[in-house]
Amino acid sequence: MSREKHEPSFWFDKERAPHRRLQVPRLFKILSLVRRFATPQARRELGLSDFEWRVMSQVGDRAPMSLNELAAVSSHDKGQLSRGVKRLVEAGLLVRESRRGERGVFISPTKAGRAVFDQLVELAFKQNEALIKGISIEQLETFSAVLDQLQANAEALLGAEPECPDPVLVESPPKAKARARN
Repeated sequence: MSREKHEPSFWFDKERAPHRRLQVPRLFKILSLVRRFATPQARRELGLSDFEWRVMSQVGDRAPMSLNELAAVSSHDKGQLSRGVKRLVEAGLLVRESRRGERGVFISPTKAGRAVFDQLVELAFKQNEALIKGISIEQLETFSAVLDQLQANAEALLGAEPECPDPVLVESPPKAKARARN
């Protein structure tokens, strides 16, 4: 089976008019493809899992940061992050530090962690070059402007949404249906 071109298989892929196609599924698909080629390279070259390289990239870029800050930028559960950070601390890549006069613990890369972060950055640039191969500078400038506008629109839509309740406290649809029948 060829990976080159394929016929649309989902209802949201069938619309040919660009202004009518749903963009979010396409963005998720691209993100999935990028993660599928990026993760094995990070594991092979740096020995990091998908989760670990994402934590290292965030902490390396924004250190020192609290676990709450890391959770906010990574969209991961604090419990999962805490376990992942613990593994990276045990591996000698991150350090947890308390700051005098400040509440909480701050996470930073160690010297070895900084070296891994630098390798992650280098790998990211190599992957980016491969991903944008064959795309002109003008196309990339337009694409960047489009992404900026999509991000601004998404942030505006998120800001207009009412505050979402804690997902743990929200009933799942099957439970809600069963309760409604009774």
